Amino acid sequence: MSAFELLSPKIKKAIWDLKWPALRPIQEVAIPLILETTDHLVLSAATASGKTEAAFLPILSAIEQSGQDYLRVLYIAPLKALINDQFERIERLCEYVDVPVHKWHGDVSGNDKKKFINTPAGILQITPESLESLFINRSTFLQSLWKQVSYIVIDEIHVFLATERGAQLRSLLFRVQEYVANPTRIIGLSATVNDPDGYIANWLSPEGPDQVKVIQSDDGDKEIFYALHHYPNEEQGKLPLELYRDIRDLTKEYSSMIFANDRGLVEETAVLLNRLAEHEGAPRDYLAHHSSIDKSEREYVEEILKTANRPKSVVCTATLELGIDIGSMDMVIQIDSTFSVASLKQRIGRTGRRDGMSQILQIYTTKASHLLHAVAVTELFLEKWVEPPQAYAKPYDVLFHQILSICCERNGLYLDDLMDSILRNPVFQVIPRGHIVDLVDHMIKKEYLELVPGAQEFIVGLEGERILRSREFYSVFSVQEEYEVFHLNRRIGAVDKTPAVEVGNNLILAGKLWSIESVDSNKDKIYVVPAVDAKRPVFLGSGGAIHRMISEKMQEVLCSNHLYSYLNDAAAQELKGIREVYARLGVMANQRVIIIGKNETLIELFAGTVISNTLMWMLRVMGVEQVTTNGLGHIKIVGRQDGILKLLESITKREWNSQELLSVTFPQEIYRTKFSFYLNEEQQKELHVSAMVDVERTVEFLSDKQFIVFTC
Repeated sequence: MSAFELLSPKIKKAIWDLKWPALRPIQEVAIPLILETTDHLVLSAATASGKTEAAFLPILSAIEQSGQDYLRVLYIAPLKALINDQFERIERLCEYVDVPVHKWHGDVSGNDKKKFINTPAGILQITPESLESLFINRSTFLQSLWKQVSYIVIDEIHVFLATERGAQLRSLLFRVQEYVANPTRIIGLSATVNDPDGYIANWLSPEGPDQVKVIQSDDGDKEIFYALHHYPNEEQGKLPLELYRDIRDLTKEYSSMIFANDRGLVEETAVLLNRLAEHEGAPRDYLAHHSSIDKSEREYVEEILKTANRPKSVVCTATLELGIDIGSMDMVIQIDSTFSVASLKQRIGRTGRRDGMSQILQIYTTKASHLLHAVAVTELFLEKWVEPPQAYAKPYDVLFHQILSICCERNGLYLDDLMDSILRNPVFQVIPRGHIVDLVDHMIKKEYLELVPGAQEFIVGLEGERILRSREFYSVFSVQEEYEVFHLNRRIGAVDKTPAVEVGNNLILAGKLWSIESVDSNKDKIYVVPAVDAKRPVFLGSGGAIHRMISEKMQEVLCSNHLYSYLNDAAAQELKGIREVYARLGVMANQRVIIIGKNETLIELFAGTVISNTLMWMLRVMGVEQVTTNGLGHIKIVGRQDGILKLLESITKREWNSQELLSVTFPQEIYRTKFSFYLNEEQQKELHVSAMVDVERTVEFLSDKQFIVFTC
């Protein structure tokens, strides 16, 4: 029986009415697996390949007889905008089977939420944070809510892996399943999943990872037109005007997404491109989109892009990397390299979405290191490699958060019941029982928890209530302190609290120029008026860790003489220049260079962020006090280190413990999360070590590589 024939008559009618010529490849594979097996699934296919329908066509076929009376499907997405975007697509199918679909997030009205809570049915679309809020604020309804849930669909599942948010979500899934009458099936959707080590299978189904199928569909590989142009950045902090002129020439007649790696650069780029367009007498068709722009402004931009009758472009960050529908884009432009291969793959997937269209990507780099990084990421993408998912650090911070949430949900509980809830929760099974008891004792001591006299029952303590009652409690990821920005009574967005925010200074936000007229520090608001000139705003934050494979590929590119056809002349010349030293010295890919100068020693490690950080701390333990590492893994030591080879050898031969490394770790280097500050000192250290330190792989790396020293 074909996949189409397995679907219910009403869903078949929907497909006919929607005039689909055929099922997509991912749908052909997914439908029988969902309807004829009990496996959990991860559906991995390119953006716009029909993944959402691949999940919901068979799910709706399965629940059409009961979806009107019970909540049967929980759909979880990382962004409210993605929920809003998918709502219409799912609702269109649901109409054929009379199954309701509901949204639940901060922008949904109280009346709509009340109606759903009183008569839960069909499909609920929700973010992890709103799911958390249900456990805290609607605990009396949880049994009736979750009892008949059969399917949990997680959109963009790769976003949740290896993060504190993913640990929170995994805990919440376990807590949902505690109320469910029959086993639920989890279906993850992603465009970038790569699971060679089976981590996702264990994440989805720790009790039976062999019951998880990861389905990858290329949906017929599209032709990719790819180019990398280099424009040397001669003025610190500013991109060359020639680069912007080239982007303008390239995008005049095409709808495009222009990705930048920080929000300030998004703003500056949108303004400069609009100025270039105005200079030509053309419309201002470059829009800005990032997380600090007000939601209504972002939605306005998304709607303009979807309905535009002439080419328009959006300058954006990762807010548009995921599957939010903004219509068909002709090309994607990336300013400097993405930090990861997965991100590059996501962004390429945003172009060429219509059948028969090619995917077009243009990358611009401005520094030699960015060029090398971009080539390495590109080559790994072309080799079809993507960062494998990794486990989050030992989640002491999320455990603290979930203990408060569980105590609130249960209105207090005995120690044995609390321990049972934690120890059976798969995300916390990496934490020893004794450490959990230590955390509970610490929470009592600090009044985050309270032990009711006589009853031996744990409830949320006074300090815990203060944390729990904050609107920021539902999320476990950190956000910077911000000022909201208003023009008259209209909210434009927000900017980080920095010294640059003061009356009289100008800034760019939402692609427009503003002057700060007043600052209300008590209410964290600033008021602005239009300006004629401004600087890009400063947004704090970093791009995250670089995988070892990318760093290794950078070294491989350096040691190669291969000519990459996608480089323009300037990029090819720049790459040739940075290769010359390695070629002259005869350096090979398995070797690592140490340059000893008069006043400093440089180790060109190319080992990824974690190994670089670990080696930096090891060197400090060995007596090298002034040592730092940059984002790409180069280690710089102040002063000559003529005995560096012996020092590295001694590192591989001695025993190490984490306390030694912690003793030389500067406060600003400690791994911090939103809730790590509430842990006891030992558990803060454990969290840091599990997230940032890998002694075993560092020693293995040092033993495996040949280090060669050059003195100058």
